[in-house]
Amino acid sequence: MDTPLPETYPTQCCLPCEKELNLMLYLHQVVGPNANQKTTIPTKPGESLFGITAVNNWAIVDAPDFKAKVVGHAQGIHVMADQPSVGYYNSFNLAFVEGSFKGATLQVMGIFNPVGEWAIIGGTGELTMARGTIKYKILQESAGIESIRELNIRAFYTPPSALVVKGA
Repeated sequence: MDTPLPETYPTQCCLPCEKELNLMLYLHQVVGPNANQKTTIPTKPGESLFGITAVNNWAIVDAPDFKAKVVGHAQGIHVMADQPSVGYYNSFNLAFVEGSFKGATLQVMGIFNPVGEWAIIGGTGELTMARGTIKYKILQESAGIESIRELNIRAFYTPPSALVVKGA
């Protein structure tokens, strides 16, 4: 038998309070000397790039400059999963190493193109239960060896302090 709904509802939210995150950071990718990515599954010369796989530890910096301060790392993999064009499937943890989010992570995934958007599908530490998007675009390139991408990060998250049950 179904329980009837109460005639009045509590005025307080039963869910933890969320905060909004709006950050502008920059991804510094290095392919050549001092690379911060490495191909782990190559393709043969003359073959398409389909299937090529690389691991990455891209620097996340606080300014659009090749020598800017590192505030985090995008640690993960990218795989060429698009046969007709160049589109890498990308999955990484954005791990913060400086600032107010030091020790926190965002779990990110999506297609890696010159311009696009990734999904934020989780987070840890201060960014627990994050969800949102990162819009990105290339700002600078240096002879195809280095690039700087602008990351416009927008997410909602539940800080650990909001998860504490009061009165328990």
